[in-house]
Amino acid sequence: MKSNGYIKTKLSILLCFMYFLFNSCSEPSPASKITDISDLKAEIDIYQKLTDDNDNSISIVLHDRNDKIFGNDSVNIWVNGQKAEYRTVQGLYYIKNYLYHTEKVSPENNKYEFQIQLANGKKFFMASIPSLKESSSRNIIYKEEAPLTSDFTIQWSGLYDVNVLYLSKSVKIITKEESNVETYAEQTGDTIKIGPSGSYTLKKEKFSKPGETLSILSFEFTAEKSGTVNPQLLKGSTININGNHDEQVHFK
Repeated sequence: MKSNGYIKTKLSILLCFMYFLFNSCSEPSPASKITDISDLKAEIDIYQKLTDDNDNSISIVLHDRNDKIFGNDSVNIWVNGQKAEYRTVQGLYYIKNYLYHTEKVSPENNKYEFQIQLANGKKFFMASIPSLKESSSRNIIYKEEAPLTSDFTIQWSGLYDVNVLYLSKSVKIITKEESNVETYAEQTGDTIKIGPSGSYTLKKEKFSKPGETLSILSFEFTAEKSGTVNPQLLKGSTININGNHDEQVHFK
């Protein structure tokens, strides 16, 4: 027989799940209850290609004072004068997500500026963030195929806003049993703070370890920035922008 404690734990988990499901499936707060920008939290994310600052994708998610996602087609948001589309996205378990989305917005004076108009007609500055400076992946120099018998070096210059390098790798799994099937595994690597110019060297001793050999090394040269939000927005409001150059080297 299962103990009362076990039953209570299971019941608590079930109630928490039902609470989450109820709040996720229910409609957002009426727009009439949002009367000031101080009633909202905003989470703004921008992806911008580093080779073209006009090639971007922007999403805005709003939350009310109860941290419940808010959205309504009578509330409008503009990015540099371009109106964002209000969307309702159906997720799993009948969960609906509400967001505002736009893309291919031209930066003005090298920045993106957001304005919001509530259902009562009030307009507010919401947030602003500098656009990312364009750069070319041709400034990243390396051998696309590299031997496992030598150290590997990658160099870069003129990447301007790039400030983080994310590394990941694919390794070939070595087994004692003979097989015609080759097995590979994906692994996360280091995260390194970098500048617009620099180099990274991986020693050949790091290519292999018992049971695996390096096959592919992936480099994500990433530019990440945070911007400024209206201080009247609720705590936790953010605006972020990122873009990247992706490179791969194959080892043989």
